[in-house]
Amino acid sequence: MIRLLANPLVRLGAVVLAMAVIGGLAVVTHPKEPVTSPEAAVAPAPAVVNRTALSCPVLATGGKLTSVVNAVSPTLPEGTPTASGTEAPLSITPLAAKADPVGSLLVRGKIGSTAPATKPEPLSIQGTGPLAAGTVGTSTTTATEGVNQGMASVTCQAPGSDFWFVGASGASGRRDVLVLTNLDSVNAEVNVTMYARTGPQDLPAARGIVVRARQTTELFLGQVATNLRDVALHVESTGGRVSPALRDNASNGTKPAGVDWLNPSAPPATKVFVPAVAPGAGARILSIANPSDLQATASLTVHGPNGPFKPAGLETVQVDAGSVKTVILDPVLNRDPSAITVTSDQPVTASMRMSDASGTDFASLGSAEALTGPAYLVLPAHQQPAVLEVTAPGKTGSVKFELRDLAGRALQTRALDIIGGATTAIPLPAQPRPTYLMVQQTRGTVVAGVTLMPAAKADKEDVAQVAAWPLSTSLVFQAQLGAQPDVRAALR
Repeated sequence: MIRLLANPLVRLGAVVLAMAVIGGLAVVTHPKEPVTSPEAAVAPAPAVVNRTALSCPVLATGGKLTSVVNAVSPTLPEGTPTASGTEAPLSITPLAAKADPVGSLLVRGKIGSTAPATKPEPLSIQGTGPLAAGTVGTSTTTATEGVNQGMASVTCQAPGSDFWFVGASGASGRRDVLVLTNLDSVNAEVNVTMYARTGPQDLPAARGIVVRARQTTELFLGQVATNLRDVALHVESTGGRVSPALRDNASNGTKPAGVDWLNPSAPPATKVFVPAVAPGAGARILSIANPSDLQATASLTVHGPNGPFKPAGLETVQVDAGSVKTVILDPVLNRDPSAITVTSDQPVTASMRMSDASGTDFASLGSAEALTGPAYLVLPAHQQPAVLEVTAPGKTGSVKFELRDLAGRALQTRALDIIGGATTAIPLPAQPRPTYLMVQQTRGTVVAGVTLMPAAKADKEDVAQVAAWPLSTSLVFQAQLGAQPDVRAALR
């Protein structure tokens, strides 16, 4: 048996089979007869997602804060395969193995929420059965004072072994913390590679980080990357899986200047899209990370409401090997809703940092992959309109979207064309309760996201609500399109 498992092919098959049994992975069937020509190829059978596990992080303590997790097992298109059996509830629960649930999802299409917590702790959304397919959640914290003053909201993250973050910092005025969560019953080990303005960083304290089963581990950038600005992080698990999140507290001297989570960025590629640059006044700072060994020559295209253009003086940006370059774009965006395409001769990834007009809070969006199927997002209650931004970076594209209330009733439904190269902004009215959004690309290449910014003359008594949420194809549809399970972590 030992000799048999020494064969890499046998070992790979054993790992995939074990992960399918333990983790509820989608199974793809194969044709019985050898394929001898493209015409004879048999499409894989639709995959069924029967298990979900999502990590919902929270801010560190400080000030009067309130935290809530909203989640939904969304209404899926007719014919979408789901697991058989009764609709067993999905639990929103603390990480400890025997912790009691603090919320649950009972019925497809209806939002489940936790009670507002003043002493929040990290939560997970877990369960098996028909409700698992498509489940999404959002963790939102608001504070009226202290270091966490403002709003921080982030989508709950599925575990994996490879993640990128761009736009972090270990310099004064920032308190960035990488939060690593392990939802599994075995320990995980993580290496974090960092790139800064001056190039790749040799940081021994960021390697071999052990994240114990059903616990979190924090890496303070101010300690391991002291005084480094404009940092990109590559988070890789060398054993087990993790759900990373990057918390960012900003300050101006002793005065808090906002808090939020830095959304993950898409893996490096020669063409990346940064969606949903919020309209309005405030800073708009693009960060481009080049992890390659060669200098990258990148060109920028802005997709505004009237179509694409090259920003004058910024048509081409040189990014040194293994480094991060920032570009200030607010002077050229004209306060319009926009998206950015970065085209490079070397693989790069990127993010956009956006502040409100007063500079008291901020949000960020990483580069995102184009939609290839329905995307779902739970929006927390918000006091001002949010904006859905949809961009067709190439030829004209089409989308349809639905906004539903917590009981699953449709509030807005619309299908529209997006002019090639342009961004269309769709206002979503203020909502006193959580809602959820479905966006589906129906033609062409489309990227999308949702932003929330205070009104120009917001009530000074209100907590500034600044947030940004990317939209990505739901895992259930990625599985149907032939996505394969990531077994690299188990093989190391």
